[in-house]
Amino acid sequence: MISGWLLLMFVATAMANNDLTVDCGSGNSVTVRWRPRLDSSQKLDPSRGLLGNCPPSFTMSDDMLIFYALLRDCGFLKQVTADSVTYSNMLIYDRQPELPFIFQRVQCVYDSAVSKMTTFSAVEDEKEGLVTFSMELMNSDFSAPAPSMRFQLGSIIPIRATVESPSHRQLKIYMESCVAATDANISRAAQVHPIIANVGCLMESKSGNSSFLPRRHPAEMRLHLQAFKFALGQNIFLHCDLEAWDVQSMDRKMCHYRQQQRRWELLDDPSQSYVCSCCEFSCFWRMNCTKGLSARKVLGPFVMEGESRSDTSLDTQSSAEGGLTVALLWLLVVSVTAALVTIMGVLAVSYYLCFWRGGRLGYRPIRDLLTKY
Repeated sequence: MISGWLLLMFVATAMANNDLTVDCGSGNSVTVRWRPRLDSSQKLDPSRGLLGNCPPSFTMSDDMLIFYALLRDCGFLKQVTADSVTYSNMLIYDRQPELPFIFQRVQCVYDSAVSKMTTFSAVEDEKEGLVTFSMELMNSDFSAPAPSMRFQLGSIIPIRATVESPSHRQLKIYMESCVAATDANISRAAQVHPIIANVGCLMESKSGNSSFLPRRHPAEMRLHLQAFKFALGQNIFLHCDLEAWDVQSMDRKMCHYRQQQRRWELLDDPSQSYVCSCCEFSCFWRMNCTKGLSARKVLGPFVMEGESRSDTSLDTQSSAEGGLTVALLWLLVVSVTAALVTIMGVLAVSYYLCFWRGGRLGYRPIRDLLTKY
């Protein structure tokens, strides 16, 4: 616990009409009570709500989501000035595919002159030394950086995350959460979309063809993210929470959805995939921060873009012209064939009338001649 803390601000814009209540606690945790503004025809679905990348802890009275989280978790953005320490995050509720997301900012501000916040070391450890986390966009076979930062809708975006330690102890990296945003500062982003949530569940694998790739070694993770309809044509940043744990540790999971099998699968041991069943609801885990290291990495910018209208119209025009050409070709073949058949028929009839029947008009059988004479 931190003594002598001073809360300067913990209220978001909806506080006045009781839609949102934020209790910033003693400086290392936050409790959020949120009632998303839904239409009368809509029923609150806890699985659609997120605080950053964390699902609700529980619900209250069927219309309120309750979040309890540590400020070092769930994607809180920390900003330190000479006078204060600010933690910012975003509440997200996904109503329906055809309706826009509901967003609500959450902010806790502390007086840094009164209290020095205890931070969780992201890249440094007394035993490990300097631990380096990295993320990068790669080419299709992960042999080099991506040749372009622009990806067509539906194409695969290869992403690699690694951890390096100067010690001989082997670490295993996990992608705890990832959120796509339209700004490098998530608190300023106009649009956000969860990619990995619920403590290691690849949510995009449920709706598309995104997936984790088998590990080549514990200190590396590879992700195939399928470009989807989000902020098309705009700069996009991935805000990811990475963790590194001892290879033998079983405290973390990485799950993706297998479309053909219609079930969630554990990346590192498919036989234990039952631990991924919570990806459909809310996953709970042990808050053990003594054995692992973590870091927030921001990857980008890159751009996801759909087919331009000009390209689409050109393709449509080319297809139409190609279809017209084929039709004309078939018409020509049929016409020539019909003409040839007609000519052959005329010739056959002419030959019959002029040479065969007409040339033998005086012909009589021999028996007629014998009878006559």
